[in-house]
Amino acid sequence: MYIGKIEIEMKKIVLVFSVLSIAFSALNAQVSKTLSVTAGGLYRALTNEERQTITDIVLTGTIDARDFKTMRDAMPNLAVVDMSRVNIVAFSGTKGTIKDGNTKSANYKANEIPQYAFFNPSNLTGSKSLAQIIFPKSLAGIGERAFWKCRQLTEAVIPATVTTIGEEAYYDCQNLKSITVFTTKPITKLGKGIFTAVDPSSCILHVPEGSLEAYQGAKQWGEFINIQDDVVLKSSDAE
Repeated sequence: MYIGKIEIEMKKIVLVFSVLSIAFSALNAQVSKTLSVTAGGLYRALTNEERQTITDIVLTGTIDARDFKTMRDAMPNLAVVDMSRVNIVAFSGTKGTIKDGNTKSANYKANEIPQYAFFNPSNLTGSKSLAQIIFPKSLAGIGERAFWKCRQLTEAVIPATVTTIGEEAYYDCQNLKSITVFTTKPITKLGKGIFTAVDPSSCILHVPEGSLEAYQGAKQWGEFINIQDDVVLKSSDAE
């Protein structure tokens, strides 16, 4: 009888753990959404539940710095952002990505990932969930400290349209293992310390065919130990 009771209790424990495992899996399940937005409208376009649970989002339309703040501060599980069909528009105001409580209006450029896009300067934390971001086809620049401490990022793909990268844009992205650049000539308008704390020996820099020597001799790019000129440019990648 005693052994029988133990077996029953063990079955109860196994059942409880099974239920908890299922619940945990449900909480961490992929939640995807495709959404057409107008600049500044992302927060209102989502319900509170969607903001809390969405992991993958595909955006179309227009966005600005206010929408990046929504993704950064109000969407704690956001892992994949596809902005390939988005236009980033200019914005001036106090509701963007710079430090909360700032009373001065800040200016954010069109076609640029804004400064502090996924790094909150108020509490000095980067996104804990962002793992992949697909940039707009019209992207011209990446703002300073845009991805500081985004430690879930494993790759960065920089389109040929990008001509500037701001200071410490990828600072402390410790798990960045692959950077792919589509410009045959290394981007020279670079802020200081863009890849600080990114391991130059384990992160592979992929560049267009025939541009290996140019990147090896370029400031900041040349710090990567493993540079491979294996990017085949198509007509759609034209600079």
